[in-house]
Amino acid sequence: MSDPNIPPPGGAPPPSQPPPGGGGFNPPPGQPPQPYQPGGGGAPQLDVGASLSYAWDKFSSNWSQYVLLMLGVWAAGIVAALLAFLVLLPAIGTDGNTVLGIIGGALAFTIVFVVVFAVQAGVYRAGLGATQGITPSFSMFTDGTNFGAYILTVLLVGIGAFIGIILCIIPGLIWMFFTAYAPLRALDKGEGAVDAIKGSIDMVRDNIGQVLLILIVAYAIYYLGSLCAIGLLVSIPVALIMICWSYRVILQEPVAP
Repeated sequence: MSDPNIPPPGGAPPPSQPPPGGGGFNPPPGQPPQPYQPGGGGAPQLDVGASLSYAWDKFSSNWSQYVLLMLGVWAAGIVAALLAFLVLLPAIGTDGNTVLGIIGGALAFTIVFVVVFAVQAGVYRAGLGATQGITPSFSMFTDGTNFGAYILTVLLVGIGAFIGIILCIIPGLIWMFFTAYAPLRALDKGEGAVDAIKGSIDMVRDNIGQVLLILIVAYAIYYLGSLCAIGLLVSIPVALIMICWSYRVILQEPVAP
């Protein structure tokens, strides 16, 4: 009697059983990735609701650390704004000169933009860390990893924003939209400014609809927080975590639940 487990001569071996559903962040074979669910697993899809849920979940779990980081950013932003608008603009002497007024205002805005983005590196690190399951800490505010690449990228993005704002504002907004992920790429990957900007443009162009929705909601949250100064301590971390989450999802990297 032949062994039933041995295939007949010339025949194909019995089909192997598919492995069980994937572990970690991978979905089971044959199943599409599922949007993030707070407290659950599944590979996330690029979705504005999922990004907001994720950001709020991460912020509320470690709100005190995010607030400490934001207090540092807040202090630096206030100092930069005071210097730009109360010292720089009067020094330029824009009174009665429309052209100088536009240039001076754009320059002041750009200075504040660059300074705030520079000190926001700590919050970005916290947001990126959250997507990797790392608890935020104030030490992220002083972490110098890839800081040089990040600063150069922020400066180049800021210069582009400055030029775009002078050219009727809209070009500046478009530039900031397409370079939204450039600081993250520089800080996370250590990419040079030009490569980080090119990479960000590609990321946004390939996912323009969902990225637009996520950024609109993120900036709307930021704006609502700005209506009450203390609200920025919450709105900025939530908005940045949303952007960090979408960054990981677009790159198809694992996202910690």
